[in-house]
Amino acid sequence: MLNILVTGAFGNVGRSTVAACLAEGDQVTILEADTKRTRRLAHHLERSWTRLGRRPVIVLGDVRDPEMGRRAAAGQDAVLHLAALIPPAADRFPELAHSVNVGGTANLIAACRELPTHPRFVFASSVAAYGDRLSNYWIRTGDALEPSPDDEYGRTKVEAEALLRSSELPFVILRLGAIMWRKKLDPDPLLFSMPLLTKLEICHTEDTGRAFAKAARQEGILGRTLDIGGGQSCRTDYRSFLDRMFGLIGLGGVAHFPTKAFALSGFHCGWYADSDEAEERLGFRSKGLEDYYAEVAEEMRFIKPLAALAAPLVRLRMLAGSPYYRLAMNSSRS
Repeated sequence: MLNILVTGAFGNVGRSTVAACLAEGDQVTILEADTKRTRRLAHHLERSWTRLGRRPVIVLGDVRDPEMGRRAAAGQDAVLHLAALIPPAADRFPELAHSVNVGGTANLIAACRELPTHPRFVFASSVAAYGDRLSNYWIRTGDALEPSPDDEYGRTKVEAEALLRSSELPFVILRLGAIMWRKKLDPDPLLFSMPLLTKLEICHTEDTGRAFAKAARQEGILGRTLDIGGGQSCRTDYRSFLDRMFGLIGLGGVAHFPTKAFALSGFHCGWYADSDEAEERLGFRSKGLEDYYAEVAEEMRFIKPLAALAAPLVRLRMLAGSPYYRLAMNSSRS
């Protein structure tokens, strides 16, 4: 049993990480932003996690606050730092993204360094650190970190990684790619930002949470950076993924959406050439891409018939949110 601090615990991967740590028998403390949304979620999630046998301690506060950082880090064996401002908010508010993603990480590092015994620091980084890999889609941890020029989120992850490496703390960095959760099926604001030819190596959220729980305790991984992906059974391309997903949720295939609605470059993601090494060291995988599709089908079994009726209107509304489609249409009119 370990005492573990989890930041960003109310997000997709954060919830799975807390559940995985509780399954290990750990005592979990959560540091989460104090907002109306998190206050509403706190009671619901606490009850859900308590069913797993232990009640996490939930602390609502700012990860950038030095006193809050010291309070949360005190007595912990490991800090699993997942809190971050993610796209598209990170792109709209770059200064806030830097303050939270880099400043918050620096604050937690400082709090951990003040402790007489330094806790293990496991940091959630991102495939965005590698930048656009559309044409060179096989990715390894030793590859150059070159976030796309307009990707503030990717840049903050690279900067935060550098802070951690120079901190003298015992650390592990997990670079996450396409993490899937059946509860998040609303159209993503970044839906059209990824080129259709992009390679994807998904990882189920439950497996990702297990990877963090394992990274908190596993021997022989300190100082390492690991690419977290589902491996061969989880590799696809964005066109195939969207085609399957749209069919499962009742929107028809991706052929209903014109190619000009999608970006042609400037995003990230790819296939991890070394994600099997992460599996060998952490042993976190349990679900493949077909398992995820089956979960989505189950989740949508009652909603899909209604969604199919509204599909034409939904598709039009989604297209209206594509800046690439708007640009193409405006160009054709001029």
